[in-house]
Formats: sequence, structure tokens, C-alpha cells
Amino acid sequence: MDEGNSIIYGLEHQTRALSPQYESDAIRFLIGTQSLKPQSNQVHVVELEEDTGALHTKVFKHDIGEIWHLRCSPHDVATLLTTHNTYDPETSQCTMGVTIYKLPTVEVIPKDLDDLNAMQGRNADDMQLLRTITPEKPEEEIRCAEWHPTDASRIGIVYESGVTVHDLNTGAPLTTATPEAKSRLKFTGGKWNPHQGHCQFAVLQDMHIKCYDTRTDCNKPSWSIDNAHRQLARDLDFNPNRQFHLASAGDDAALNIWDYRNGKEPIFTRTDHSHWVWTVRYNTYHEQLLLTGSSDARALLTAAASICDTDEDGKRLSQVLEDGVLQSYEQHEDSVYCAEWSAAEPWTFASLSYDARLVLSRVPRHFKYKILL
Repeated sequence: MDEGNSIIYGLEHQTRALSPQYESDAIRFLIGTQSLKPQSNQVHVVELEEDTGALHTKVFKHDIGEIWHLRCSPHDVATLLTTHNTYDPETSQCTMGVTIYKLPTVEVIPKDLDDLNAMQGRNADDMQLLRTITPEKPEEEIRCAEWHPTDASRIGIVYESGVTVHDLNTGAPLTTATPEAKSRLKFTGGKWNPHQGHCQFAVLQDMHIKCYDTRTDCNKPSWSIDNAHRQLARDLDFNPNRQFHLASAGDDAALNIWDYRNGKEPIFTRTDHSHWVWTVRYNTYHEQLLLTGSSDARALLTAAASICDTDEDGKRLSQVLEDGVLQSYEQHEDSVYCAEWSAAEPWTFASLSYDARLVLSRVPRHFKYKILL
């Protein structure tokens, strides 16, 4: 893949779920489809071959229903979880759930011509279903599910009425955090805090961000950022290098960065999108680089260098980039619901839009060299 040239991969069905594959040296992303047609949904594994710029794919069945959210395990390269919606024709009702799957193979690039012919002649393969977790109330919506950062046997599931940590060995709930009794605002998403002993789970609640200690049942957050956005907050991501910084995105078209020790005002804010911002992601290695995706059909690469010019001890570092949009990626024709950095290569990322289009791109070379040199 040359600098400035993105690679586009098209799917048959609409999409809004994307995850990088972890614990691998290959640039791989997993995509989940969102088709209303029974037994037609799939998980696509897409691998970029760096030497040639070629895309290789492998497709797996996901007959349980449409995929709203997908996360690869950070502990096992072959394991993933999906948040899905299943239609029951007998009751004419939909039920959401979270299912853990294991891929039969992680190999995507064929080893030889025989292997290539075998892959091309094969239909979608089956995944091994390990466990499905469903809400106690069948009508309750599940917003997302996230792997625990260090414990492979636990996941956090964000329901509209609370966040629950589940034991994957039994599927049983371990602890639950719920909104304060006076609040009727529903949860809309969330993520584990990778710092603070891996026990905090931050959730989006309307325009607010609340973070709960998952070691015990509770209804009071450990910390909160009220009115993080002027409209609905859509996504958040923790800075992997600075333990008190996180980024958020919302329907006010804003990208905000916060120091949650003082959450009254963001320490960095941009409104470069013209519509709702659905996703925000920090670069794992270079914290000044952030990705956002929006309903304006664009993915933006933004620099927030001015708040990354000191280390944790306050020592001044050189600021190598100017704040603002570095590059706009406009190959999509519908809402960009997901944008993810590769877990294997820090300069490669993927964006996914509802029109079943995955776009793989790279940070422009001159920005890369400015950061490295």
C-alpha cells in the first residue's frame, strides 16, 4: 500500500462492527455484518500483505444474527466476541446477546497454489461457539461487550440499565454497576480503563461519562465527567500512555480530550466533522495521533500534539506536529461507524462505513518521519 493510496474492501451486507486482531504480527481486521436476512451474517477476516499491498480474506458464518459490535480477544488471537441481535420468527421478537467464538484457523494468506485454490473454492466456514450470554430481561438491549485487559476469563457487558462483569467459564454475572436511582438515563457504551489496576469500567450515559469500580456492586461512580458533550456521547477511548487522559466523541460533532481529575473543561477539543462522531481511537504508540469516524462519511486523522508535549513528570518534550486535522479520508459514502488502528503496525488503520466498505489507509509518510526523526 503506497503512501496516500488507500485500499478498499467491499462486503455484500451492511456493516458497523470492526476490530483489529491482537496477539499477531499480521495486519488483520475482523468485520461483522448487519443483515436482517436470516442466517446471512458473516465475520470477515481481512489481512493486508505488506510486501505486495494485496488483501486476503477469509469468511466465517455468523448465523445467530446481525452483528452490532465485535471485539477480538487481546489474550488469544483466535478468539472473539460479538454483540448480536437475533430475530425469533415464532415470537416475532428480537433478543440481543453476546457470544464468544473461536476461529478454526487464523491463517488468511495462502501458502501455495493448492492452498489458494482450496480457499477460493470454499464457502463460509463455521466458527466454534464457546458461550452465549443473554440479558435476564429478553427485551433489554446490549450496547457492547469488552474483554477485560488482563483477565481472559472476564468480560464487561454494557446493558442499557447497567454494566455487568461476567465470568466466561460459567457465564454468570460477578458484579454489576447501575445508574444512581434518581437517574433514568440509559447507558449507551463503555470501555475498560487500562490503568488504575484494571478494575474501572467507564460508560457513556447520555451526554455524560461515568466510571465505576467493578470489584463490587455499586451505583455511584468513582469519577465522572458531566456534560462531556452538548448532545449524546457516542464513544470514548483511554490514552494508552497517560493514565488520566481519555478522548470522547459525540453527536455535537466534537472530539474532546479530558483529564478526568478535573472534568469541568476538556483540555483539547476539535469540531472538524459536520455531523455525529461515532468513533474515536488513540494510536497505541503515538498518543498525539487520533482517528475519528462520522456520519459525514469521513474518517479524520487528527493531531493533538500540544497536550502531549510533556511527559508524566512534567518534563518538556518537543512538539513535532501542529494541532488539527492531518488528513481527511473521504472514500466512504455512508456513516463511518468504526475506525481502528492495526495492532501489528502503528501507521496502518482501517475505517468502516455502513455501506459495507472497509478502507485501509496509512499515516502519510511526512507526518510519520516528523514523529520519528
